[in-house]
Amino acid sequence: MARRRGKNSRLPKGVVVGGLSESQKAFKALPAATRRAIAGAVNEQAAETRKALVGRISEDGQVRRSEVNKRVTIRRASLKEDRPFAELKLNRAPVRFRHWQYSTRQTDGTGTRASIWVRKGGQRMRVWGFVNPQGKGVPLTRYRKGKRDRIRRAAGWGLKNHWNHQVNDRLRDEIATGVDDKFLRRFEKEWSK
Repeated sequence: MARRRGKNSRLPKGVVVGGLSESQKAFKALPAATRRAIAGAVNEQAAETRKALVGRISEDGQVRRSEVNKRVTIRRASLKEDRPFAELKLNRAPVRFRHWQYSTRQTDGTGTRASIWVRKGGQRMRVWGFVNPQGKGVPLTRYRKGKRDRIRRAAGWGLKNHWNHQVNDRLRDEIATGVDDKFLRRFEKEWSK
């Protein structure tokens, strides 16, 4: 989960999918079949969680799924590195507005300024101000450098707020129950060999 200021400032940056709460020494001490079952279950659950998060974020924010898919990465659990957990991380690079389903609203009576709005959690959220309301296609914004006005594309909007909205206790419960079921299935399969 990405960091937020204020009362939630101690939240971690990513989602950790773990199957063993003890230290790496405890993981190394387990039989190889059990370690394989843990790592396999954790990686399978991480892939499912990533797929679900990508779908939820793209649907909620009405942003292209491929753009969200590029920005959510998995670092898998590994037996070689003695890592019994996987991490899902979000790249905070902005997504260009051409990949969003956005709307513009005029913010003043003169009709020369507008703001860009996107959806989050079923509500509209203002994400960028002072764009050209008459512009077609990509929203343009003006900035001043020296004594000259310059026009450029609006930079885009990151997925951090959408990530924070989707990574909640419900998702953590889904991960915990999913890992338990997958581990038991894989454990029986490994020990039946």
